[in-house]
Amino acid sequence: MKILALSDRVDPRIYNDHFKERFRDIQVVISCGDLPEYYLDFVVTNLNVPLFFVHGNHDPSQGKKSLAGGFNLDEKLVVFKNKLIIAGLEGSLWYNGNLHQYTETEMYFKFLKLIPRLYLAKLKYGRYLDLLVTHAPPRGIHEGQDPAHLGFKVFQNIIKKYRPRFHLHGHVHLYNYNQSYQDFYYQTQVVNCYSYRVIEVD
Repeated sequence: MKILALSDRVDPRIYNDHFKERFRDIQVVISCGDLPEYYLDFVVTNLNVPLFFVHGNHDPSQGKKSLAGGFNLDEKLVVFKNKLIIAGLEGSLWYNGNLHQYTETEMYFKFLKLIPRLYLAKLKYGRYLDLLVTHAPPRGIHEGQDPAHLGFKVFQNIIKKYRPRFHLHGHVHLYNYNQSYQDFYYQTQVVNCYSYRVIEVD
C-alpha cells in the first residue's frame, strides 16, 4: 500500500498538471497539518482516494473540523480497508497560546482517549497501531531548537509501548539535504513529512 504524506508546504511538484499521472498508484493521502484546504482538495480530487488529516498549529482553516471531505484523525483510531490501523493527535507544543497548541499534560490527556481503541485493535488485529499521525515530532527526534518546534515526550511513550510501524509528522521545516527526515526510534520509523513523502507499507 502506497501512502502520500503531506505537511506544511504547498509543493509545486504536487500542485501541477502532471500530478495525477506521477502519483497514480497512491491509495491513501495523509496530511500532517498546516496545509490549505484547496491544496488537499486538489490532491484527493485528482487521485480519488481517501484523506486522513490532523491540524497543525498554523492551520489555514482556523480549526475547521473537516477538510476536503477527509477524516479528522485527532484523538481517533481508524482501520483503513480493514488492514491499516491509523491514529492521530493534532497540534504542537504550547508556546504562545494560539490555536492547536497544547502543554505536555494536555497532550497526555488527549492521548488517553486513544487507549481503549488501541487495546481493541490489539484484540482484533494482534497489534495496536500501524501509523501514528501527528503534526509535531516526538521529543528528541527531528525537533527544532526553539520552544515552538520542540517535540512531545508523550509521543516517545506511545512509540515505546504501542510500537507503530511509522510515526508520520510535520511541523519542522527541512531546508537542506543534511537534515535527517527519517530515523528509527525503537522499532518505529519516524518520518518528517515536510512537503511530501511517499510511504510504502507492506
